[in-house]
Amino acid sequence: MYEWELEPGLRTAVLHPELHTVHDTRAAILGPVVRDALARAGPDATAIDLACSEGWFGHRLLEWGAASVLGVDIRAENIERAEMLRDHFGISPKRLAFETADVYELADRAPFDVVLCLGLVYHLENPVGALRVARELTRGVCVIESQLTEQAEPIVHGWGVSGEFESQPASWAAWYEPRQGEHPIASHGGIVSFIPNRAALLDALSAAGFGRVEPLPVAPDENVQYAEGHRIVVAAWP
Repeated sequence: MYEWELEPGLRTAVLHPELHTVHDTRAAILGPVVRDALARAGPDATAIDLACSEGWFGHRLLEWGAASVLGVDIRAENIERAEMLRDHFGISPKRLAFETADVYELADRAPFDVVLCLGLVYHLENPVGALRVARELTRGVCVIESQLTEQAEPIVHGWGVSGEFESQPASWAAWYEPRQGEHPIASHGGIVSFIPNRAALLDALSAAGFGRVEPLPVAPDENVQYAEGHRIVVAAWP
């Protein structure tokens, strides 16, 4: 999933050539907000990366000022890779820990100064439930990144009375995710996942309990998916 420089001149291959620009754009967009939150939290600042994959953003969180980071992913092979890379770079497990777990199992944990929820929402059958967990985990700021649908016009639907209709600006696309063996970067295969449009994601964050929700600006030279609104990065505060 990530282009790791294991040593000078030796880099890992990635599943798709665009992936490194996606990750770099994510980091460029969310970096200032995260740095600020960690600085405000002080020398003992904590962070959690939900659906951490191989842990690349855990390394960035340490660079940005976190004293300790927990990365969580549902796939054991991702955690194995994350721990291998952490150990390769000589980082203490006390500073960067990893755990195989389902996001829905984390609601009773102590809150963190920074919560990352990158590339997760659109791989879930219950995305709003996951955002509620993210809110429970957030003491400082939560940063959410998601794919978006192209749906901008309101969706018209019936609502119990013949000939009477409602319209909603928020909508979700349903996608049946193949099994993990068929789709190696899916967070958890064999489910129906829901992909929001912009309005649906912002509504879901408010419903999850975040008091302030702010889409983060994108530089015009960043990855085109973000520049054209096909993906979004949002900061949310309790």
